[in-house]
Amino acid sequence: MMKFKIVRSRFLEGLKSVQNIVVGKGSLPILQNVLMEANGKELRMTTTDLDISIRSICECEVIEQGNSTLPVKLLFNAVAKVAEGEIEVSIDAHERAEINAGNAKFKLAGMPESEFPRLPQDEDAFAYTIPQTTLKEMLRKVSYAASQDDTRRTLKGVLMSFKDEKLTMVATDGRRLALVENENEFPKDSERDIVLPSKAVSELQRSLGGEGDVSLLVQKSQICFKLGGIIIYSKLMDDVYPNYRQVIPRETAEQIEVDRQLLLDALDRVSVMTIDEAHSTKLIFESGKLTVTSAASDIGEAKDVVPIKYAGEKIEIMFNPTYVMDALKAIDDDMVTIHINDGHSPAVIKCSIPFLYVLMPLRIN
Repeated sequence: MMKFKIVRSRFLEGLKSVQNIVVGKGSLPILQNVLMEANGKELRMTTTDLDISIRSICECEVIEQGNSTLPVKLLFNAVAKVAEGEIEVSIDAHERAEINAGNAKFKLAGMPESEFPRLPQDEDAFAYTIPQTTLKEMLRKVSYAASQDDTRRTLKGVLMSFKDEKLTMVATDGRRLALVENENEFPKDSERDIVLPSKAVSELQRSLGGEGDVSLLVQKSQICFKLGGIIIYSKLMDDVYPNYRQVIPRETAEQIEVDRQLLLDALDRVSVMTIDEAHSTKLIFESGKLTVTSAASDIGEAKDVVPIKYAGEKIEIMFNPTYVMDALKAIDDDMVTIHINDGHSPAVIKCSIPFLYVLMPLRIN
């Protein structure tokens, strides 16, 4: 049995934080429920899919402390429909819930909390602290480059490397690679590499806010992120991440400076002719200008010209335009530098922060 009162907006925000990972029908019924624990002056709400768990902690008035589970999607939809104000929730010994909000009343059938999977414990964990904004920005700068291919399981995750007094984050799908670094002090004995699953990356990007720090508690097979009133637990991938450094060119012959937004706009315009993955965009670097072209057989072609700082020989190279645009959207600088050797070798995009993006060229038929 349990009973509590809570402000609707606070209740709704807490439910919103935890409901995303709940899988649909076909899973275990208990995994479609939210574990609700009312104790002291707070309500703790937890969901899990067995790989990742999310807990939200909200302030409330606890009339009778207790634990139970309710269908989270139905509960969220009910709370979302009522007017702002105080909501009273009472759950009896048979896990039957009654929700009163103004003149509205809902009844939901729950399940006992004893059936809900236990959350991982975070003893003997290595602890790291990072500003929330820093972690969110680092994930934004690399996560898009992770593989979407289920057969390349390891590459679907994001590497987090705590070494040499910095956090290095890497994502790659084998055709491109994004890397960003940030200085971070931590004990020498806590140096390690971990691979964060894609689902955990998505939840972090959704949950990370603007202010305050996030605490990372890392164990051998799991990680816990504590950020304000939200706690995210995730299993770590046990695969060894590929040696990403070997694909980063050590030297490049040419460095070309270009306005990031002008190049992004030009790629966006000409990519209308890139009708499927078989088509590509050609970049032609010449003294003082970059010509961007795309063509689709028997349909049409597009061309745009962007001024650049370059005085070398003519270089023609083919890229998937989306891959180039992804990196440019992740960079905040006005100007970027493209490091290149020729039309057949990987190119590297850099900016003023410790970020780089390696891009494999497409073959020219």
